Amino acid sequence: MAPSPTGPLHVGNARTALYNFLFARRQGGVFILRIDDTDLERSTAEDEAYIFDGFQWLGLGWDEGPFRQSERLDIYKEHAARLLAEGHAYRCYCTPEELAEERRLAEAEKRPYRYSRRCLSNPPPGRDSFTVRLQMPETRLSIEDLIRGTVSWDTALIGDPVIVKSDGWPVYNFASPLDDALMKVTHVIRAEEHLSNTPVQIVLLDFLGYARPEGYAHLPWVLAPDRTKLSKRRHRVLLTQFRDAGYLPEAVVNYLALLGWNPGTEEEIFTLEELVARFDLARVQKAGAIFDQDKLDWINGIWIRRLPVEELARRLAPFLVELDEATLKRAAPALQERLRTLVDARELLTYLWERPGPPELDPESAERLRSAAAALRDTDWTPGAIEAALERLREEHGWTRNQLFKPIRSAVAGGNSPPIHDTLALLNKQEALDRMLRAVA
Repeated sequence: MAPSPTGPLHVGNARTALYNFLFARRQGGVFILRIDDTDLERSTAEDEAYIFDGFQWLGLGWDEGPFRQSERLDIYKEHAARLLAEGHAYRCYCTPEELAEERRLAEAEKRPYRYSRRCLSNPPPGRDSFTVRLQMPETRLSIEDLIRGTVSWDTALIGDPVIVKSDGWPVYNFASPLDDALMKVTHVIRAEEHLSNTPVQIVLLDFLGYARPEGYAHLPWVLAPDRTKLSKRRHRVLLTQFRDAGYLPEAVVNYLALLGWNPGTEEEIFTLEELVARFDLARVQKAGAIFDQDKLDWINGIWIRRLPVEELARRLAPFLVELDEATLKRAAPALQERLRTLVDARELLTYLWERPGPPELDPESAERLRSAAAALRDTDWTPGAIEAALERLREEHGWTRNQLFKPIRSAVAGGNSPPIHDTLALLNKQEALDRMLRAVA
């Protein structure tokens, strides 16, 4: 996996990393992390830290690396010099304005743009600044993509790509395949957008005399529900956003695995270890995968209910900083069946640190609330005892649960909260009774 440290990890990066991890583990291989930080203007140490933190949060430990491409410049310079000396590359002195004019003419003539090769045969004199271009051969290339099958290109239609920028730094299509070769990468599993880069990378490896990877696999796009590309502006896509919204890493891994892959059965809930045992690139779809927020919420809810109560309390702690550990442990069982995400717990428990205003009650509701307060005055303050006392009161008067519980909840919590016996038991007894009586004062 070779992410660029130019922003927090998004779900596309995370899924690509997951598929690489699962494939490597399933094959008994090595998962390599490489940092593509050759974009000097946009790469930051903070974003690199996001990458490490994101992979570790998901449980995707790497076996080798991180290797930073910015620390391997001598290697790229050496190989660029080889390509120039052997006639497989040449210096291009054209200015950005001249190249833009070439593109404009191609558009006006309605033909695909390819660099004119002016600098291959007739470079302009007196210029010092140059890029290095790979001289593409005129041939046909094919690969057997592990997802897409046979893919072929006519390299004569590609043009001569820049492989070293004018500042001396390599571009992705130079550094990445070279690193793959030197690190003995056997399988390149990456996003569909990189499929068009493959012929340039193969030509470069062939020119340098390095073996091509054993296999390429280009993963389908992750799409929004309207089948457009996921957008940071319009959708929740960053890994940090899911973590901050209270999604469990187990659930995110589970969902990302199903985002373009299926196990061949109706099963949908998998641990990371189970995914390693089941993952097969042959079952990755070619078509774009639709990101379904409701499906992720459902999977997250299942994983929340799978947690031991003490573990759920521990994971809730960052989202409920107002509550102490003992209260969290008492609250966790009441929350577990009701949470889609950990953040949902705040709405359910806000009443514990914020006293609600007095509700507007009709006379019948007010009388039921007085009766409830009287029935609970001498009751042991446990969920079971509270539930039993309220059930006796309800049956004695023939009230429905809603008729009795709604005014209690309005007085004590002000709105949404756990089951009424848990809602009351989580409060100090005197505080709960005070709120009930204050509502009917």
